[in-house]
Amino acid sequence: MTQAVAEDLFSFAAAEAVVDEMPDGVPVEVCLLFEKLALEVRALGFERYSARAIIHRIRWHETIEKGNREFKCNNNWTPAMARWIAAKHPHMAEFFELRESPNR
Repeated sequence: MTQAVAEDLFSFAAAEAVVDEMPDGVPVEVCLLFEKLALEVRALGFERYSARAIIHRIRWHETIEKGNREFKCNNNWTPAMARWIAAKHPHMAEFFELRESPNR
């Protein structure tokens, strides 16, 4: 992937975000990027996909492509992000495999 494509892939409008609806403790930028990537993967025809793969893609983008070695992305955010997408986009309710959480 060229740098120009990567920059286009990850351009989004943070100003449009509704922060109150996002998972607690997850940075707004990560939520928006997760949503953007999940919607793009769905648009490519995938009926199911890995939420962890999307989190790892975000981590790669920030640390490798952007060189942000201070970026932290907690794997524990993954279930909350998947549930958030399912709630926000009902057509994606079965896109991620959701398991019962002991914390819910």
